[in-house]
Parts: sequence; C-alpha cells; structure tokens
Amino acid sequence: MKRKFLFLLGLFLLMVTLNLTARSTLFTLITDMFNQVSLKPQERGSMGTFPIGTVSVDGRVNEDPADRFSWMEQEIIEETATKNPNAPVPESLANGKLKFDTYCLVCHGDTDAINKAGFAATKINDLGMIAPAVISLTPFFTDGYIFHKAKYGGAVMPALGYATTATDRWDIVNYIRTLEKTP
Repeated sequence: MKRKFLFLLGLFLLMVTLNLTARSTLFTLITDMFNQVSLKPQERGSMGTFPIGTVSVDGRVNEDPADRFSWMEQEIIEETATKNPNAPVPESLANGKLKFDTYCLVCHGDTDAINKAGFAATKINDLGMIAPAVISLTPFFTDGYIFHKAKYGGAVMPALGYATTATDRWDIVNYIRTLEKTP
C-alpha cells in the first residue's frame, strides 16, 4: 500500500514538473487550448484586413483606404454631385448645430472672419492651425462635396466618417447652409 502511494505521489510530482511550462496554471494537463486558431492581436499578421465592401456590426461600410479621393471629381460638379436627402427641418438643424459645434467650430469657426494669416479667426488657428473659415468657402461647394469632405477629411483635417453617421453629416451641411445666410 505504501509503495502504491509513493508511486502515485511520484507520478503526480513528475506530471507537475513536466507541466511547469504551462501558460496559465502550475498544474495543467491539457495545453492544446493555448494554441488554437484564433485572433491574437499581440501577434504580427494575426489581424487581417477586412474585405472591402463588408459592413461592420455598427453599420459602417469598410472602404478601400487607398481610394479616399475618388469622390472629389464627381462631387465638385453640380450636375453629378450627391443631393442632400435631409430637408433642413428644425430637428436636422438642431442636430447639425450640435455636431458642427462638436467637430467643426473649434477650427473653422462659425463666421467668415479671418485672422492675419488668412485662416479662420479662432483660438486654435491663432496657435498655428491652418483651417480656413468654412463659411467663406462653402458657398462655392456642393452639398455632396461638404458631406464627403467631412467624411474623409483632408491634408490636415481629420476624417469624421468614423465619428459621425451619414445623417449627422447631412445635418451639418444643412446647418452650414443656414450659417451662410446669416449676416
């Protein structure tokens, strides 16, 4: 009986020492769960790019990052530009004002006033930013151009497509159009 107990104790200790390299616990008999097929963000190459055209769970379309400027040619011409599907109703203007104040106002301002350098007269532009006064430029652009510019950004301007919905961007366009009419 004593020999059997010592044999089992020795076998147990041997198993423990062989499993010291296990990753999560001291005593792990099955280690194949650590090496299964799965996404491992910490490993190089494990996070593949999503196919272009797929839609994420939050409804955003995965677009080709190399194709950021193909919209410009179509949107700059009035006849081929995308038309604003949102009417400038009070709800749209209120949402547009909220989003404009959140994302656009700090750099572009809400008037056509410019500083000495020729950019929007805002505190951030006085510190060296180079954002134009949006109200002085937008009368020359189509609604579709402003919509896509907000979505994709520009050389300095960040893209807001990740932070805003299409409805939000159209509401911003509606609000900008009311700012243009304000003296």
